[in-house]
Amino acid sequence: PPALAQAPTANAPTPIQAEEVTKALSDPSIVSAGERSFIKCQACHMVGEKAQRRVGPPLNGVVGRAAGMSAGFAYSAGMQAAAKNGLVWTIDRLDVYLQAPREAVPATSMGFVGIPKPDERKALIAYMASFADDGSRVETATK
Repeated sequence: PPALAQAPTANAPTPIQAEEVTKALSDPSIVSAGERSFIKCQACHMVGEKAQRRVGPPLNGVVGRAAGMSAGFAYSAGMQAAAKNGLVWTIDRLDVYLQAPREAVPATSMGFVGIPKPDERKALIAYMASFADDGSRVETATK
């Protein structure tokens, strides 16, 4: 069976996480468009204070975080390998992944075909960046 991810060691965002979230939220006006795009993700993923594991892990705090870090989630061999190789979900890496998940992380179990439109991916990443690790909304995203 796939290995379970370990819980992150600290609740405070890492410097790279804080930097990536700030960059993703540089245009807060696109967060609502990202929320509409997230409908495509909801069959497998959740965000927010009550987010739970589904087919995929919750995506709270994912922007800027190391891959494979959702506590208790059984990641695919492909995602485990990517995490072991140091994949961090920067804006650029998320953009590539969301465009074509199976090309970006071979052997991922994510069956989603991807989002071809760059503006939609940017808005989706901004929406995901608007959720902290604990599921609360990042302050700049709600202004």
